[in-house]
Amino acid sequence: MMNKNEKEQDMVRWFMLYLTLVSNNLNKMSKIKIVLLVFMFIIAHGSCKNEEIDDPEIKVEREKHHPFLIVKKDQFQSLQSKSLQEPWKSMKDDALQRSNSTVETGAYDLQYYIGAAALSYILDKENADTHAMKVKNAIINQYSKLELNDEGAWGSVVPPMGSFFMAILSLDIVYDALSLNDIAVCEKVIEDQIFKIKREGSWVDIRRGTHGAWDIYKGIRTEPDDAYFEGIMMQITEDGVSPVTNHYAWERVGGGNSRISKSGYMDVLEFTGIDKRYYSNERLKKFHRWLFGSSVNCAKEMAIFGDMLPTQGINNDMLHRRVGNFDAEAAGYAAWFHKDRPAIGNILTYILPKSSLPEPVIPSSQIYKNGGAFFREKEDVPEGLHGVLYNIKSQDEWHTHHEVNGLSLSGLGNRLLVNGGRLGEPTRAAFLNNTLTINGENHSERVGGGIVEGFMANDFDYASGFSGPALTNAKHYRNLILVHGTVGENPYFVIFDEVEANPGDLIKNYLHPANESGISTIQDGMHYNALIDHYPTVNGGSLSIFYATTPLFVHIEKVQSAVQDRYAGYPQHSRLGSVYPVKPNGKLNLVTLLFPFNTNTSFPIIRRIANGEVTGSLISHGGNVKDIILESSNDQVCEYEDISFIGKAMIARKINMDNNFYFVRQGKKFMQGGVGFESDAPISIYNKGREGIIVSSGTRVKLNGPDIQSIRFDKPVVILKSEKNSIEVEIPGGLINFQ
Repeated sequence: MMNKNEKEQDMVRWFMLYLTLVSNNLNKMSKIKIVLLVFMFIIAHGSCKNEEIDDPEIKVEREKHHPFLIVKKDQFQSLQSKSLQEPWKSMKDDALQRSNSTVETGAYDLQYYIGAAALSYILDKENADTHAMKVKNAIINQYSKLELNDEGAWGSVVPPMGSFFMAILSLDIVYDALSLNDIAVCEKVIEDQIFKIKREGSWVDIRRGTHGAWDIYKGIRTEPDDAYFEGIMMQITEDGVSPVTNHYAWERVGGGNSRISKSGYMDVLEFTGIDKRYYSNERLKKFHRWLFGSSVNCAKEMAIFGDMLPTQGINNDMLHRRVGNFDAEAAGYAAWFHKDRPAIGNILTYILPKSSLPEPVIPSSQIYKNGGAFFREKEDVPEGLHGVLYNIKSQDEWHTHHEVNGLSLSGLGNRLLVNGGRLGEPTRAAFLNNTLTINGENHSERVGGGIVEGFMANDFDYASGFSGPALTNAKHYRNLILVHGTVGENPYFVIFDEVEANPGDLIKNYLHPANESGISTIQDGMHYNALIDHYPTVNGGSLSIFYATTPLFVHIEKVQSAVQDRYAGYPQHSRLGSVYPVKPNGKLNLVTLLFPFNTNTSFPIIRRIANGEVTGSLISHGGNVKDIILESSNDQVCEYEDISFIGKAMIARKINMDNNFYFVRQGKKFMQGGVGFESDAPISIYNKGREGIIVSSGTRVKLNGPDIQSIRFDKPVVILKSEKNSIEVEIPGGLINFQ
């Protein structure tokens, strides 16, 4: 059977023959004969075209009704109409500019170019054929030159395979504007190139995404891709948090431009109807809420955990704009994150989103039982404090560190703490991360017991993480508290550590400030300042570290920030290791305070409290405002000034000697000036005025305070007694609010 070129050549030969006959016999032929010859040519030409249409391979291709991977032809008019208004108008303008520019033969350059040309083909109707030719030429002349090597490094597999994913989508879009010969050449380039990379191997998601999209394009895959789906789900806990590392959360499932087929393949599966398990998936909905609403600090930088560096940022990635396909709440957070940051013109940014991003929604503090606590101040300013207590219960992988109950703190526009950095095993050990160890031994597992308790109040956030399997023959509860800033009082972090281990064991608590120049000792064994000068975003910030519980000693040294054979010359950072012996009763509670500050913030006066078995600190903010912070590792009544309490830890703020708020962690009593509570079983409680939160397993509670007898609870309770300035109730287990 003749190919298309042979058929066209045959048609030309027929035409030349007819012209010769007409020329030689013009004087002898009647008009009727001339008409008959022309008619014969038309029949011959028609038979050639029919032969092409009857080709079984051609019929299969044409019957696919391209495009169909992420858009159909009957949607073109709607897409064109959208370009009359923002944000689509700016995307169209950007696409046209990119399509009309020259492009280098590089994976990233090509994916932005070809995706813009394919979009321009839809939107710029008058020049559609020109843009289609640009897609064709990019594939034939430049994609054919990309270097792919299955045995090579990351750069020879992931970026080019991601770029070929964009080429496949673009070829599908311009398919009907190309000749069958051009299509065949383009397909051969793509097939020859991507099959240099096997379907299975390192960076398997990029392989599955690009090969999977090609299989759908060719009609090979018509059923759901279970291996891909399971691979995606393994990278998200049931609460939506990444168990890998923050950087890879954004780059993989989050849809980073550097590896677009890892996440973009699910959009092809959804659009074609082959696998519609993604947009409606609850875990993916939660993931996108966490990604845009929790994993970044107030300055819109990634919190640091797992394999990542403070130099790694978040790009204006194309797949971010389709977040609303998953979840409206997540889309609001994405609009906040990308505010005043227009999308580039590309088929992914323009076609995939079912709607434009909504009005921005400012993220708020959140707790994820399998993932951690992600706290932030409410005001939307880059200087706000953001604190993470990271604790996953499942699904760790190669990039996960030994940082169960690890901390990631930000404030004043900077990441305040860093970790061992990247890449791999040399950076993972617990002592290179912001957590603690028993006798300096590494954690047994990279997963822990998750967040077991916590709540968020208007100006006070609390969460408790449990070590779980990370520690063998020991238990560690780390409690992170963010005391929000108010008028006159600056915000700060409180860390309550509770350890159960063998008497005499040494607890080694590690903090890694983002500091290169060295730690300043304000008072040995108690107070230290670290200038934030390890890749700062804003110069001049510092972190003050106050050990309210006296350590045996504090060891300060420089440690690695990245694997040197991968990042030669990458600077080290400072580490503080505070060491404490476990008490004879096998318990040890610690209090550590962390204050971000700069020249624009007033620094409070802090002093240590040591009252028998109780340790803590007194913070004087000025203006007759002071915070009292105490811990206790026994069940006896502890007293300080006019405060009496029974519990593991407490914080109380006084203004002009009157109680402003109090918090007790797993306690049975607090009393100060007629304000407080008593309970039969331990509870965690926060109370400010006539409002508060209680977490318990269910018990009897007596609350005391001015006019508190008339408060209401958000769950059914049994009122046992109500008197002036007190109420006694039986409360159910779980979290209960009162006001």
